[in-house]
Amino acid sequence: MREKVMMAYLKGKSAVENAFHRFTSEEKGASDMVAVIVLIVIVIAAAVIFREQLIGAVEAVFSKLSDFVS
Repeated sequence: MREKVMMAYLKGKSAVENAFHRFTSEEKGASDMVAVIVLIVIVIAAAVIFREQLIGAVEAVFSKLSDFVS
């Protein structure tokens, strides 16, 4: 039984390693990763620029929510 579990583990590990290798070696995957990183940077920049407005909006929502619950 232990041998079957070990073989299943090794087969799964090998499949994950192969998938990761294919993902990192494909050109399309690399360009998609760059696109995701650019989007994350844009979201972070927008959050920094509109920080005060976001804080005010979140505080207003939580205030209304706490009033509703009480």
